[in-house]
Amino acid sequence: MASADQTPEGTDQIGDEAPASSSRIAEEIGKLRDQASEKAFAFANQGKDRATNALEELAKVVNDAAATVDDKVGNDYGDYARRAADAVSGAAASLRDKDIEALYDDARAFVSKSPAIAVGAAIVIGFAIARLARSAVPASPGGRSDAD
Repeated sequence: MASADQTPEGTDQIGDEAPASSSRIAEEIGKLRDQASEKAFAFANQGKDRATNALEELAKVVNDAAATVDDKVGNDYGDYARRAADAVSGAAASLRDKDIEALYDDARAFVSKSPAIAVGAAIVIGFAIARLARSAVPASPGGRSDAD
């Protein structure tokens, strides 16, 4: 039986290896965090590009429809459509010109100024995503979906 002041054989190596292991773990965690951050920024940039392209397409469609609106409803309404197209086009240009970090900072500032609106928008967006996901799921073999 070992006395209280004696350590079991081989346990002194554990004490020596622990700092090296924890520094390796911290180093690996840092590498993984950097990789995740790079991927998140890449995905965010792709999403920003897609959103910008969609806004530009919407602006073109609304602007093209303005002539039809002029003919069918009147020039005043066609002018409204053109102004709306200009506003959407301006939003697309603003989005395209900002980098992801600036957009993130803007979003953070908006949430801190208007938390209730941000929470409401998050709920609406979450609901819309859930509805889209539910509609994309095929019906079960019995002909009924999980929503039934």
